Amino acid sequence: MRALLIILILSFSTFCKSQVVGPPSLRCIACNAAGDLTLTWIAPADPTSKFFSYEIFKCNVFSGTYTPVATVNTYTITSYTDVGAGGNTAGRYYFIKTHSGTTGTVISSSSDTARSIYLSLTNPFDGTAVLNYNNLHQPKLSTSATQFKIYRQNPPTWTQIKSTSALNYKDTISICNVTYNYQIQLSDASGCVSTSNVPGGTFQDKIPPDPGPTQGLLDSVSVNATGQSVLGWNPSSYPDCYAYVIYQFIGGTWSGIDTVFGINNSIYTTTSTIANTAPTYYAIASIDSCGNIGALSTNAQTTMFLKTKYNVCSRTTDLQWNPYKNLPLGVSHYQVYCSTNAGPYLYLGSTIDSTYQHTGLTPGKTYRYVVRVFSAFGTNTSSSNSSSLVATAPPASSYVYLKSASVDMDQTITVTLYCDTLVPCKGFQMYKSDDASGSFNAIGFVNYTGIRTLSFNDSDVSVSGKNYYYKAEVIDSCGNSRYTSNIGKTVLLKVKNDNDKIFNNNLSWDDYYTYNGGVAGYYVYRIVNEIPDPNPVTFAPFGMTTYTDNVEDIVKESGKVGYYLTAVEGFGNTYGLIGASNSNKAEAYVEAKVFVPGAFAPKGVNRIWKPEAQFIEKTDYHVIVFNRWGEKVWETTDDTQGWDGSGYEDNTYVYLLQYKNARGEFIEMKGTVTMVR
Repeated sequence: MRALLIILILSFSTFCKSQVVGPPSLRCIACNAAGDLTLTWIAPADPTSKFFSYEIFKCNVFSGTYTPVATVNTYTITSYTDVGAGGNTAGRYYFIKTHSGTTGTVISSSSDTARSIYLSLTNPFDGTAVLNYNNLHQPKLSTSATQFKIYRQNPPTWTQIKSTSALNYKDTISICNVTYNYQIQLSDASGCVSTSNVPGGTFQDKIPPDPGPTQGLLDSVSVNATGQSVLGWNPSSYPDCYAYVIYQFIGGTWSGIDTVFGINNSIYTTTSTIANTAPTYYAIASIDSCGNIGALSTNAQTTMFLKTKYNVCSRTTDLQWNPYKNLPLGVSHYQVYCSTNAGPYLYLGSTIDSTYQHTGLTPGKTYRYVVRVFSAFGTNTSSSNSSSLVATAPPASSYVYLKSASVDMDQTITVTLYCDTLVPCKGFQMYKSDDASGSFNAIGFVNYTGIRTLSFNDSDVSVSGKNYYYKAEVIDSCGNSRYTSNIGKTVLLKVKNDNDKIFNNNLSWDDYYTYNGGVAGYYVYRIVNEIPDPNPVTFAPFGMTTYTDNVEDIVKESGKVGYYLTAVEGFGNTYGLIGASNSNKAEAYVEAKVFVPGAFAPKGVNRIWKPEAQFIEKTDYHVIVFNRWGEKVWETTDDTQGWDGSGYEDNTYVYLLQYKNARGEFIEMKGTVTMVR
């Protein structure tokens, strides 16, 4: 009997187990705005369709008495909303059981107990919002996400602001007097999402904008043409940046001088022009909408103050400026620009130092300079103030006029200058060129003496073969050239004897230049027997450059006649002068003509033996007659004297005739002469 009872009990137990359907898998609890809580689960396995109903239990505390709140009779329904659950006031605990069997008397064990996520929001009034919340299950369900998602609503827009595994979060408020709502979400691998209640409140930003490197970092500080400082910076990435305070370092203290409103307004120009007189130090700070001012920018910058100094003797400008600091990416180099006489700025050069020298300035011109600093890759630049000066020079004669370039009788050249004596100078540098190309070389220096008319003699010349060009420059006390004279060109005279008409000499010349009053004409002078005739042969007006001179009346014995010209300046010279410049001396030669008789008869018609000579130098005439034994029998140095043969017998004699022709060449003639009675 007892054995039968045991068999009956085991059979009943097996029957009951075959009727039990397991509990569902509770995965999510979502809270709506009214505090209603919606539970989502995964249905249990029921291969034999024994499901009867789901029974949902709730309690306000984990360890309290759970009471049924709902029955769900449909197997495929896997969610339930507990209306009025109060999920917006506290977390609520739930588990679910499954009833199975034909009458539902077979009850499963409980599902995991899950607590709705309750978000507690605290406003400590320090510019933050403090969030605390609970997990859905402790420990987390294996299917729950590893991190909570924190959402913030600035109505109507929701934005995820954080993902975290922590059960608390402190949100920094960056907008003044803003109303925020918050919600916590926890996703499940099944696809459902647990959501917390949505608490909200009004918060104020109490925290100054972050002074980090992206919060209003200065880009550059430049100086414009009027001396005002121009600041540029990167717009702040701080979302509640409302304005920027501009600070200037004054008297050892940072002083706010102005405010620029608008997060994207990132350029400011000061009203002060102090940057024209000294380096000026600036920084900026961001302000949020609550008026909180952040720390000063970490790269306060100073304007470049450019100073210039002009060196009068070297005609150079020394530029100096304070090195630029805190330029983003560092300083690569400086570039120097210059405007001349208010013209466009032109690039002069670059340097890695904070000094530069500009050379080759022209006195009387105005120069204005600006320096620009460049960062690596040229990303950032900044400009200095502009500094200007007028290039000057020491006092010096305001002009020098080349009055004449004249060839002297010794065939050197004398250059005559006419200079300003109202202002003294060091003197005058003389230049010469021997070709028309104008390539001049310095040949000497004429000291200033206070006398208006000065002269310079040039002996390194060959005046019979070429023209020479001269000019002079005023040299001031620094040794610098100031003013250049006109160019004077010597006159080159050429003379040629007409072989067919031996008494005609053909003269030709080129024009002199440059007289201030122009050339009026040329006086032609003769030089006979090395003695210049003071009276001109003729006057050739300007434009006439040839003349034929007949010398038959003046050249009876000598075959050499010389000439020179004097170029005379016309009227209208600015300085009231009339210049006169001589040409070179040119000589014409008539070839000597000598006839020597071969015989004479002392008692006949030709009683005297005498060579007949024309156009020879009388001072170098010499005749010697020798007998056949080589003994000298007669001699004379007078071309007018002849040999009468006195004391000597008829015979043949040898003569030696020596003379110098008009060219100055020594000629020697030998022959015989026969004396007969």
